[in-house]
Amino acid sequence: MHRVQLTGQADEVLEKLPDDVHEEILALIDSVADAPDTRPGQAVVFGASSWVTYSVATNVIKVLDVGWAG
Repeated sequence: MHRVQLTGQADEVLEKLPDDVHEEILALIDSVADAPDTRPGQAVVFGASSWVTYSVATNVIKVLDVGWAG
């Protein structure tokens, strides 16, 4: 499991989203943090109506941005 850090921008956006989208994004972050084969570098993971942009370094996942298509 990786440690997760939210950037200020990602944290601010996450706070403003509807509860169901907030939960979807947290599930995306959890899935990335729990993935055993997460490779270093930047990536994007998509949910049904949201996405998370993140970077990985060693055992830390830094959430750079989150978004919602709603």
